[in-house]
Amino acid sequence: MIRLKIAFALRLVDDFSGQCIRGKKFLFSCGGRVVHPVEKEEGLYIFLEPQEKETRIRIEGTDYHSCNVTVQKELLDPEEPVADVRIYECPGRDYSRLRGWLTGTVSGPGVFPAEVYAKKSSPTGLTFREYRNIEGEHWVWFQGFTREKLTGKVFSLDGKEEEPLLVLGEKSGINEYRIEPVAGLPDKVSSGTPLTRVYRSVTDRNGAYSIPVDAGEEDIIQEVRILQHILPS
Repeated sequence: MIRLKIAFALRLVDDFSGQCIRGKKFLFSCGGRVVHPVEKEEGLYIFLEPQEKETRIRIEGTDYHSCNVTVQKELLDPEEPVADVRIYECPGRDYSRLRGWLTGTVSGPGVFPAEVYAKKSSPTGLTFREYRNIEGEHWVWFQGFTREKLTGKVFSLDGKEEEPLLVLGEKSGINEYRIEPVAGLPDKVSSGTPLTRVYRSVTDRNGAYSIPVDAGEEDIIQEVRILQHILPS
């Protein structure tokens, strides 16, 4: 009897909505060789053993920008070895009155493509209160009120010295969230700093971008910043 052992699983997440992507087709490759993970209905892609301790995977899809991800098995939970991969949507045939596209070209020096981001024109209504590292997990407490569903999305804490970007994950209590740091930690952010929604995408090799934003924001947002330049694959 042959027993198949799971090495790890990838869960692809739409960076704009913060939701797991289901019903889309993707091509996976390692070292230039196409691989065929087991696709599950809940949106997981299962990679079976044998796999290297560090596996570099390229992900390509019709409706999303291609990306490379490195999976380190030893950093995953052995009971549930799932790695979330956030990917950026491309402008396409899908139309939604809830979403617009912020387009333009990044100016200034730098080698492209690059990950870029823009902040929503108005804050969420929540402000920073406290950050704690609890047994290796990052937690943030906020004060204020919002009706917006925040979990899974990317936000900024625009402090005076730095601007940490973070994904709000598990919610505990009224305004307590476990966070996944994107850029920096909020350990030096001042109490009262507003929490602001962030939109992200990737440029082409000429610095041109199309960033999905909440409808109407494409006519208001004035600034797009570089998050990081992308190394050649």
